[in-house]
Amino acid sequence: MQHWPHDDTASKIKFYGKPGENLVHIIPPFQMYYDKHPLKSILVNKMVASSLLRVFGEILDKCGHDQKQIDAIGVSNFGGCYNERSIRGSTNISNHSFACAIDIDPEHNQLGNKIGRMSPITITAFKNEGWLWGGDYKGRKDWMHFEAVSR
Repeated sequence: MQHWPHDDTASKIKFYGKPGENLVHIIPPFQMYYDKHPLKSILVNKMVASSLLRVFGEILDKCGHDQKQIDAIGVSNFGGCYNERSIRGSTNISNHSFACAIDIDPEHNQLGNKIGRMSPITITAFKNEGWLWGGDYKGRKDWMHFEAVSR
């Protein structure tokens, strides 16, 4: 399991580079969609690329390499990764700015909802790689959100 940088700006810059740097495209091992449009690749920080591909590989294995199962658990519904911005409701830099955070199935896992619908298969695969899940946040939950940082 990867050890991710502490979730503070200095640690993330040291590990990931400045926001918008060190970006690479990865090709998920199953079809993903953004706003119902098929994606060819996802733009991520190079430091998370192999980890995220392992996450996706574990999910694919647990779903029996069946795209219909992938779609049924919502993991094919991509909500974004690289997006240089502040955290919603804050002036702090979002982990999306470093391309070390990803949103999955935003349609069913909206920020601030009292409950989300994230598949345990997806949650476990990310946690196996040391990613933090927004559904575990204290206070405002972000059910769709996974990030490669440590607390």
